[in-house]
Amino acid sequence: MRALVLSGGEGSRLRPITHTNAKQLIPVANTPILFHVLGAIRDAGITEVGIVVGQTAAE
Repeated sequence: MRALVLSGGEGSRLRPITHTNAKQLIPVANTPILFHVLGAIRDAGITEVGIVVGQTAAE
């Protein structure tokens, strides 16, 4: 089975926390949010994961 994680967006509503970091990397319980999501996917037995990231004008 495959999983798709939607991980795009600026996180503008989370500022100033996201001023220097992507919202996916904000720590919750000392672990980035994205890691929590990937851990839940792994625990569900899913072995293939795609992560969709947003395109930014600066990059």
